[in-house]
Amino acid sequence: MQTGRRQDDALTGRSALLIDDNAFMRRLVRSLLRQFGFDDIHEAADGSEALLRVTERQFDVIVCDWMMEPTDGYAFVRSLRQHAVPAVQTLPVVMLTAVAAQNKVMAARDAGVTEYLVKPVSSGKLRARLIAALIRSRDFVVADDYVGPDRRRRDDVEYQGTRRRLSDRLRSLTDEEGEDWANAAANYATVLRGDIERMQVELAGIAADARPSFEAWRSVHRMAHDLKGQAPTFGYVAAAEIAGSLERLLRPAMQAPDMLERAGERRLRAGKTHVEALSLILEQGITGRSPETDALAERLNRTVERVHRESLL
Repeated sequence: MQTGRRQDDALTGRSALLIDDNAFMRRLVRSLLRQFGFDDIHEAADGSEALLRVTERQFDVIVCDWMMEPTDGYAFVRSLRQHAVPAVQTLPVVMLTAVAAQNKVMAARDAGVTEYLVKPVSSGKLRARLIAALIRSRDFVVADDYVGPDRRRRDDVEYQGTRRRLSDRLRSLTDEEGEDWANAAANYATVLRGDIERMQVELAGIAADARPSFEAWRSVHRMAHDLKGQAPTFGYVAAAEIAGSLERLLRPAMQAPDMLERAGERRLRAGKTHVEALSLILEQGITGRSPETDALAERLNRTVERVHRESLL
C-alpha cells in the first residue's frame, strides 16, 4: 500500500504537454491527467507546435499521438532527441496511439520514445506508463546511433494499481469548466457522426473528380485510422471494426500512392460501403459486436481483399 501511495503522489502536481490533433481526445486525456493529480497541462495539435512549446517552458512528461499532420509523433520524438538543450532532449515521452504494428512500435523505441501505449486507452494503463516514465525511469543514453532512454528494461515490474477500462471511469471525470463526463459515450456519438459526414463529403468529392487527389483519400484513411483506435474507448466496438476494415482498404495506397490509379472504381465503391455501414450502425444505436455485425465485418473484409487483388493485376 505504501508503494501505491508513493506512486500516486509522484503524479500529483506534475506538468504535462499533451500532443494530439484530435481535440476530443485531447480533452479526454486532459481529464485523465487531471484525475491522476497533474495540475499544469498544456496542449499542442501536432509535433511542430509541440517543438515550440518545449522551448517555452519545462514539462515533466509528454503524452504524444503518432498520427498527426503536418508533423507526426514519430518525427517529433526524433527532433526532440536531437534538441540542443539537454533538459528538452531528455524529456520522457509516452506515445499514446492507435498504431499497433510491431515494426512501428520498434521504430518508436529506436526513435527514443520512453513508453508506448496503444489505444483504446484505459486509465490504469495510462497511469502505469506515466509512473514508469516518471519514477521508474531508465538511464538516458546519448550515442552516435541512438539518443533516448536505455532500451534495456532492467526493472520491468508490473504496476499493481487499479486497472479499469476508461469507460468505467468516465462518470467521475470533469473538464476544467466542471462539465459532467457521465455522458461521454453520447458525446462521442456526435464526434463519430461528424467524422462519418466528413468521410461522406470526401468520398463524394473523389467520385466527382476525374483525377481524385491523394489528399482526399489520405483524409479518409486518417479518419478511419483514428476511429479504429478511439471508438472502443467509448464502447463503439462494431464501429471500430468497420473503421479498421476501411483503414486496411486504403493502407496499401497510402504507402504507394500510384496504386490509387488501380481498381479505382471498386475502391471507391468499397469505401462508400464502409462509410454507409458506419452510418447505419450509428443511427441504429449499435455499439457492441453481434452475429449480425460480425457477418457485416466479414463481408466488408472480403470486399477489401477483392480490391487488393484487383490492384495487383
